[in-house]
Amino acid sequence: KDIAEIKAMTNPPEPVRLVLTAVCIMKGIGAVRVQDKDTGRKVDDYWPNAKKMVSEMGFLQSLKDYDKDNIPPAVINKIKDYTVKDDFQPSRVAKVSKAAYGICCWVRAMETYDRVAKVVAPKREALAAAEAEYATVMAGLKEKQAELQVVLDKLQALNDKLNALETEQTNLKNQVEDCSRKLERAEQLITSLGGEKTRWTAMAEQLGYDYENLTGDVILASGVIAYLGAFTPEFRRDAVTAWSSISQTKQIPGSAQFALEKCLGEPVKIRSWTIAGLPNDAFSIENGIIVDKARRWPLCIDPQ
Repeated sequence: KDIAEIKAMTNPPEPVRLVLTAVCIMKGIGAVRVQDKDTGRKVDDYWPNAKKMVSEMGFLQSLKDYDKDNIPPAVINKIKDYTVKDDFQPSRVAKVSKAAYGICCWVRAMETYDRVAKVVAPKREALAAAEAEYATVMAGLKEKQAELQVVLDKLQALNDKLNALETEQTNLKNQVEDCSRKLERAEQLITSLGGEKTRWTAMAEQLGYDYENLTGDVILASGVIAYLGAFTPEFRRDAVTAWSSISQTKQIPGSAQFALEKCLGEPVKIRSWTIAGLPNDAFSIENGIIVDKARRWPLCIDPQ
């Protein structure tokens, strides 16, 4: 709002004109040559370009981002000619425009910063030289510390290797003793379970047969669960027979006599169902498996 007031001025008060002229000088914005009404001679007038400057969207941000560390000496010398004027004093500027007052303070702050920076610059250079010397000394120290650390790391590595070898030796001794005990128990177990070989061989053959037919059996089981839950035992049997025939035609391995209970049934779970009151017939057990394995919510109808 305050900036808008400045933009609306056609014949600004002298304090406002001086402040905006100083900003134009600092930003490198040139003046317009106009004819002086009193003398008739051509003079520099910054006001037309100053109005354009304050009309820019990023005007205030440009003041915040101003490179205060690299102000040309010629610019500072010109600004000093303005800051000493009575109409450039903040108290007088504030009486005619709040926005111009803030900009006036900014110009003075930039001039003060430049003046102080020139005093501080030699001290900064001395500090930089001292810091460079300190950095050189510290670099030498770090180099020696690094060499020392290399030696310490080698020593630590040797100690770690020694500890690891001692630990490995202990572990190997323990493993030898453990293997001896396991071998002794295994010999005893083999002796006592020699009669189980026949049963295990038959079981292994059956598992191999089931594994070979797993693909077709799972396909049929998926079909039963997905589509046959609502049908009678006879319809299920006919559908499974038809599907099994198609699987054989497609050369998909599967059991010759497919049974859902054999494929997906869990004896312990089925036993718990029958204890809870589920009839022990194949149809009821199939229904239980379908309800247990289906992903969709089952619709259960009590026929009684």
